[in-house]
Amino acid sequence: MTFKANDSLTEQIAQYLGKQIIQGTMQAGERIQELRIASELEVSRGSVREALLILQRRHLVEIFPRRGAVVSSITGDDVRHFFELWFLLLDQAVCNLATSWQNDDLAHFFEVTTQLAECNRRDDLQGFYEHGVDFLDTLYRYAGNRYLESTLKDLLPLTQRCLFAILRAGKSQMDQTQQFLENLLKTIIARDTAKLRQMVAAFGQQYSLLAQGAAESLSGRH
Repeated sequence: MTFKANDSLTEQIAQYLGKQIIQGTMQAGERIQELRIASELEVSRGSVREALLILQRRHLVEIFPRRGAVVSSITGDDVRHFFELWFLLLDQAVCNLATSWQNDDLAHFFEVTTQLAECNRRDDLQGFYEHGVDFLDTLYRYAGNRYLESTLKDLLPLTQRCLFAILRAGKSQMDQTQQFLENLLKTIIARDTAKLRQMVAAFGQQYSLLAQGAAESLSGRH
């Protein structure tokens, strides 16, 4: 693993482990071996433990007395409750962007949607997923409320885990996601907040059902 100087060591370890959990390399219910990870990354066991506390706050691991840390499981109800909150917050973020964007604020969104279309055309799941997360991360910067932005970013790892599971379910999910984001951007440009709220609510219900369907893989049941 190559560490970045601008991130703390524990944050880099958390991101490394978080990526494995999000993308299913580490399965739900799997015990996290602190000594093995410390040896693999050539860091102290204390740094790994601090990173696991970060992942606990991000809802990716659970820590039990005497048992240690395990990868969090997610039930269908967990997914439904999460999506109810996420799309409620997302509604506020997109509506704020629609009413406040100026000049070149939307330039990066156009770049990302172009990249999403290209990844979809090449059936590049990993690239599509990464650009989708970039779209969300950029959107959150325009939330217009620092508490809303902070909450959305805190939920991002769990969002990524659900998103990756949905996209992995089939090519049609990439098609639907791309179409939604393209239409969302057009509606943001038009500053049509009423239509935005309808779109976000409808897609949120659809995505929640898809994520609940993927909950079996997220919970570690096969």
